[in-house]
This record gives sequence, structure tokens and C-alpha cells, in this order.
Amino acid sequence: MKSLTPNELREKIDSDEKFIVDMYADWCGPCRMVGPIVESTSKKLENNNHEVKIYKFNIEQDKQLSADLGVRSIPTIKSFCCGENTETKVGVIQENQLSEMADRLLT
Repeated sequence: MKSLTPNELREKIDSDEKFIVDMYADWCGPCRMVGPIVESTSKKLENNNHEVKIYKFNIEQDKQLSADLGVRSIPTIKSFCCGENTETKVGVIQENQLSEMADRLLT
């Protein structure tokens, strides 16, 4: 799973790509709990040739961008489609919730 730079995240949001991004920080305990779940789900989606990709973004890289995206607490998982934030989940998320989030981006 790819970690995005601030510029890469901006480019993806401005594109027509459908994707999910895990907004985290290294010092965040719940983020460390969610990390393996996000990683596992990302691999399963890739193995099934799912259109939706999952990325990670460390909010410490660009606090202003994180604030602009409405991130107030972490972990925050956001889905994007055609430049729009379509769904946001805050806190620990389970694999099935993340998979369903990816599927909803395709409907």
C-alpha cells in the first residue's frame, strides 16, 4: 500500500480516481491498530482487481491539508470519487466496513 505525499494526495483528489485514504499519525495508538486492517483490506482489493485503491497519508506531513479535509481526530478514513469526499469514518474500522466502503464507491 502506497503512502501519499501531500502533493500526491491533492492530485488524486483533483482526479477522477475513486480511492480511500487512511489519515493517520505514527504516534497514534488507534492508528497503529487500524494499520494492519487497512493493509490487509488493500491487499484483498488488489488481489480481486477491485477498481478502488487504498492509500495512507500521514497527517504530520501537511497539517493544513489535513485540516482542509476536515480531519479533527485520527484515525480518519475518507473515500473520494471525482474530487468529492463521499464518506468519512473516524476511529477504529473493521475490514468488512472498509470493503463495503470501497464497494459503495462503485455504485
